[in-house]
Amino acid sequence: MDDFEYKGYWYLPDCEDHQVAGILTFKANDSAILELIGDIDAHDEPLMAIFEQKSHTVIWGVNSDAKRITLLNCHLIGKHLNLSCHFPIMRYSVQFVITGKYVRSYDELAFNSCHVKIPALTQWCFPAAIQQTQLFKDDKTTIKRLSLIIDTEQIEHPIVSVDVEGTTIELHRTVTYCGDLRCPKIEQSTSLVIKKPQKDHLGSFLHDIHVYEQFLSFAALSDASASDIWLQDDDLYQELNNGRKIYTKIQLHYGRKDRSKWNDKNVNFLFEYNAIKENYPNIIKKWYLESYDIAPIRTHLIESIKQKNSFSSLDFLIVFQAIEGFAIRFLYGDKGPKVLLTSLIRDFNGITKLKCDEIDIAAAIDSRNYYSHFMNKSKKPKTLDGAELYYMTRKLRNLLICCMLTFIGFSHENINKLLSKSTYNFSA
Repeated sequence: MDDFEYKGYWYLPDCEDHQVAGILTFKANDSAILELIGDIDAHDEPLMAIFEQKSHTVIWGVNSDAKRITLLNCHLIGKHLNLSCHFPIMRYSVQFVITGKYVRSYDELAFNSCHVKIPALTQWCFPAAIQQTQLFKDDKTTIKRLSLIIDTEQIEHPIVSVDVEGTTIELHRTVTYCGDLRCPKIEQSTSLVIKKPQKDHLGSFLHDIHVYEQFLSFAALSDASASDIWLQDDDLYQELNNGRKIYTKIQLHYGRKDRSKWNDKNVNFLFEYNAIKENYPNIIKKWYLESYDIAPIRTHLIESIKQKNSFSSLDFLIVFQAIEGFAIRFLYGDKGPKVLLTSLIRDFNGITKLKCDEIDIAAAIDSRNYYSHFMNKSKKPKTLDGAELYYMTRKLRNLLICCMLTFIGFSHENINKLLSKSTYNFSA
């Protein structure tokens, strides 16, 4: 999502006759702010706009490019009125910006599908839509001709399609061409496409996108967030003479302060698409169908793998709590942390790269109790801190990663095979 600024007229859905000029400023890693020159509520007295604290579920607008714009969840954050002036300046924070369609609410059943660009996805599942061929001269070393071939048939069909209780989760190849013959630029990418059996609301699509982002973050062991989201309403299109339909491009923007910039040069995947290709449909089904059961544990894991400039005891607690929760919810039931950790280490001892015999259970438990309950350190003599606590956190995080792999269907034997080919360094 790129930053932008829209200048236009804004109004409430049922008050189209009263439009107010203003500027919408969107910053991708921060927020969207709408500044209006006037009172959108059309009070008879300008002072009423200052005294009344009113937010709006939805504001509609049209910008200078004649784009239809929907602003959802608009909260009044500032207002100014000079008594010598007959109009106020009103400022709203905006949660969601939809361009290309008017929507009356967050819950309106308005969209049939969405197309999502996630930078990490292209590297994780390489599209291979462009093929390169080389023709050499007789000396077998000098290139005579270099050709790029775009396989359009592959582009027309998904790489993989998975049905999850009616919702279709697909991966698609995309090829974009810009520039001209003097300076051509061709890019290929893999995008996520989510299709619903009937129209659904924005929240449903955002949930499905978030669940896939977390799956990809787990595969990359790095934050993998969407950069662009396009929604589609099957009723909004232009039909060409040959019957082909060109659907209206509806783009969603919303500020995400927690979104990290993807850096493919610093990523070592735990596993890539080709490594799980045969079992991918089953993995995705389980990831989605049990998304609520695993959600807090998955969230803690994703939080623990984010790039940070510092380390603290909270990072240790996030990992330990996730391990404890997984063991209680999916394996052993509600037992004490020492019993749970001992059981996990015993049962996962066959996974070579974990080096379970190097995990000091007593030190992990003392550290957990000390940092969780602020006990007297003399009563928890094996409590770790500094570098020792950091390395304990890494070992426990590796155990949590293997717990998640078993959750999505990997046997311990398959985990060993997967990790033997993985570029992720368990010892780093």
